[in-house]
Amino acid sequence: MRGLRSRLSPFIQTLKNRNLSILLITWILFSLTRPLFYQFESDYVNRLGASPEIIGLMGSAVVLVSMLIQIPGGYLADKRGRKNLIVWGTFLLAFPNFVKALTGSWRVYFLASILATLINSLYSPALHALFQDSLPKDARGFSSSLIDGISWVIPSVFSLFFGGYLYERYGLLGLKMSLFLISISYLVSGVLRCALTETLVKSEVNKPDIYPFREFFSSLKRVFEWAYRSIGYLLMIEALFGIIRGLVGSFWVLYALRVIGIKKIEYGALQAIYNIVYFPLSLYGGRLSDKRGRIRQMRYVPLLWAVSNLIFIKATGFSMILLSYLISLLGEAFWWPALDALWIDVVPRSKRARISSVRSIVFGISSSIASAMGGLLYARSPAYPFFFVVVVDLLFTPVMLVIREPKEREE
Repeated sequence: MRGLRSRLSPFIQTLKNRNLSILLITWILFSLTRPLFYQFESDYVNRLGASPEIIGLMGSAVVLVSMLIQIPGGYLADKRGRKNLIVWGTFLLAFPNFVKALTGSWRVYFLASILATLINSLYSPALHALFQDSLPKDARGFSSSLIDGISWVIPSVFSLFFGGYLYERYGLLGLKMSLFLISISYLVSGVLRCALTETLVKSEVNKPDIYPFREFFSSLKRVFEWAYRSIGYLLMIEALFGIIRGLVGSFWVLYALRVIGIKKIEYGALQAIYNIVYFPLSLYGGRLSDKRGRIRQMRYVPLLWAVSNLIFIKATGFSMILLSYLISLLGEAFWWPALDALWIDVVPRSKRARISSVRSIVFGISSSIASAMGGLLYARSPAYPFFFVVVVDLLFTPVMLVIREPKEREE
């Protein structure tokens, strides 16, 4: 009994934190609604009339907007606090999802996506910073995995599968209904997030009436210089992930449905199975990273991803895609909890929102370029962008061989 209590202690302590509990509830709402639609977003836009090249260019534009808006978002979160940005951003995100549900044009959908990206990018640095501020220092890997599992992995098992059923059964109407549900979830979450507690202490908050233009950019420049010296290798990892996201992020579902030829409900089932297996493995990966360090368990994971992508390219049906997914998640369950915790370990509390912006800038530059390339490559041969991703997977290896654990972890 005592052993069980000690194992559950991190879980209990996590739920006792007011901010983590509220974020947990709102993320559960999102995971019950967002996967209904967004797992099929590229196919939806394609059926509205957008070609693969246009889908790639749309991805580039969305990422560029995100990158630019994250800069003032991170600055405001570190200067004015986290809570107000989070609450207003959550409320406002309901509107573009309503627009997406009502439109029958990919052009209007694109404009709504830009608006949603603008709002999300303005408040997401504050959300990430508040979440990181609230995690217990000695159990960041485990707590992060636990919250990810409870708020995303478990609820989305149902929404991923059900989303595939809705699309298979009702077509575009099923996806439009899903977008309405997503809009409602943002309104409800905005109300709940009004109860969040600010984590930036008063002595750290600077509240002048007007932010000097020069101060804004000099602050960003100082953070960039600090980041380059302290976390250069982590930013290289961020850039590589940006390339991967840009090349194939919009084309996984198109390749699975149109090239391999699986059913929509099978695609939803794949995502659900992935989450079911990922959750317990990620908990173990998070606990292991807290005890034995982050880098050791991350070092050879990219090799698994390369194998997984090769199997996906050659897949001829559901079973081969499932094998590809299982190999990938075996690596991701050890990679993501460790990487998330490593970012918190090395970044001081007062810089976390702005470093979140720096990460987004690095990710955005690489992703926007790669997204345009991905669309062009996919139009010529659907397998081309996935072959490029295999090469990028292998580029992680030299970075992981030189990166080191921090000597001391930040609060």
